[in-house]
Amino acid sequence: MSDWSRRRFLTGLGGVTLALPFFESLLPRAAWGQGMTRHRFLMVVRAGNGIVQEGSEAGERFWPRALGALTVADLKTTNADRATSVLGDYAQRLLMVKNVRLPFARNSCGHAEAIPQLLTAQNHTGGTSNSPLAQGRSVDWHLSDTLNGAGNAPLVFMAGPTNTYIGNGLSWSAAQQRAAAERSPLSAYMRLTGLASAPPEVQVLVANRRKSVNDLVRTQLRELTGKPQLSTRDKARLEQHLAAVRDMELQMTCDLEADRVAAAQAITQPESNDVRPQVVRSFMDLAAWAFNCRLNHVATLQVGHGNDGTQYTLNGTKLPSFHWISHRIYADGADGEAIPDAVELHHQIDRMHLGFFKHLLDRLDGYASPNGGTLLDDCAAVWNNDLGNGPPHDASTTPWIIAGGAGGTLRTGQVIDHQKKPVNQMLNTLINAMGVRKSDGSPTDDFGDATLAKGVVTNSLV
Repeated sequence: MSDWSRRRFLTGLGGVTLALPFFESLLPRAAWGQGMTRHRFLMVVRAGNGIVQEGSEAGERFWPRALGALTVADLKTTNADRATSVLGDYAQRLLMVKNVRLPFARNSCGHAEAIPQLLTAQNHTGGTSNSPLAQGRSVDWHLSDTLNGAGNAPLVFMAGPTNTYIGNGLSWSAAQQRAAAERSPLSAYMRLTGLASAPPEVQVLVANRRKSVNDLVRTQLRELTGKPQLSTRDKARLEQHLAAVRDMELQMTCDLEADRVAAAQAITQPESNDVRPQVVRSFMDLAAWAFNCRLNHVATLQVGHGNDGTQYTLNGTKLPSFHWISHRIYADGADGEAIPDAVELHHQIDRMHLGFFKHLLDRLDGYASPNGGTLLDDCAAVWNNDLGNGPPHDASTTPWIIAGGAGGTLRTGQVIDHQKKPVNQMLNTLINAMGVRKSDGSPTDDFGDATLAKGVVTNSLV
C-alpha cells in the first residue's frame, strides 16, 4: 500500500487534528466524509439580575419603542434613552427578541432555578438554596459536537469569583453536570496555545516545528494534485482539504494581538470585584481571537455569579452590590433600607453590560472573514439575562439579543416579541442558524425538555 493510500494526521495549535482524506480513484472502496461548509460561530454572554423593562415598577427603559424593523437612527436617536441604544451602530445586524420564557417552576431561589434553564431548556432538580441542577446538557455542548468535533469542548468562561453563591450555572456538559468555567483570561489563553507549562525557549521551538510540519504537508498535497489518476471528484475533495490545511496554517501562525495579551497579563487577580469589567472584555478578546484562528467555534461567558453581587463603578463611584440594586434595597432578601435612585442605577448597569457586549461585536467585526465581510457576519453573538427584571425577578420575560447573521441564516435588523413562549424555541433557532440538524437531516425543533412546545422563534430565520 502506498504512502498516499493511508490516512495521515497532523495536530496543530489547540490540539486540532487534520486527517488527509482517502481518494476513491486511488483506493477503490475509500470512505467518504461530509464536505466542509462555511465556519459558523456562537458566543453567549449572560448577565444576571434582570433588566429595567416593562412589567416592573420601573417601566420600560431597555427595549426600542416599536417592534419590527430596526435602523441605526431608531436606536441612536428615537430610542437614545433606552439601554439598547448602546448597540446603535449595529442596529441592522441585530435580532432582538423580547419576552422569552423560562418555563419551569421557581420554588426556592429564582436565580438558582432560572440560570440552569437558560441554555438547556430543561427542568431542574429542585431543592433549596443554590442546589437546583439542570436535567440536560446546554446548547453550547450540543453545538460543539458538530462545530468543533467530538471531544473538543466549547469555551466556558466566567467573570466572577469561584467560592460564591451560584457560581457556575450557565454551561452544562450533561444532565446535572455543571461545566467548570475558566476564571483567568491569561490561563485560558495559555491553554489554547497549547504551551501553558512550557518555558519561552521551548514555546519558540514548538511553534517553529508546527510551521515546518505544515509546510511539509502542503508540499505533499501539491505533489498529489499532479497525479493523473485523480478523478474530478477527488480533485474537488482535495480542494476542500487544501482549505483545511489553510485553516491549520491559520491556527499555527495566528497570534492574539500583543496589547490584548498584555491586558490579560495585567489581570493578576481575575476573581477580584474591581477587575470584573477588564476580565469580561479580556474573555471577549480571547473568544474572538479563538474564533478567528479556528481554535473553537462555541463559547459562553457568565458575567457575575447567579445573583450578581458585583459592585460596579459608575462615573468614578463604586456602587452597592448589583443584586441589592436589582432588589432596590440594601439587602439580598425582601427587607431593607431603600437604595436611592436604584432604578436609574440598574438602568445604567444595563447600559454598561450592553457596552461590554458592544466590545465583543467590535472585536468580531475587526477580523476579516474569508467569506467576505467580517467574522461577525459568520457569528451568532448572543447577549441574554436569566431574569426579566429587578422586582419581581420574572423569568417569563427574559431578553435575548443576537448580533451577526450566522452566515446569512438569521433575519437581523428587527425587534420581535416572543410572547412568553418557552426558551427552547430560542435555542432551536440558534441551533438551526448554526447549520446543525437532527439525525434525519430535518431542521431542529426539539431541543430541550420533551414536554415543551416544539418550534423556533417566528420570523427569525432566513
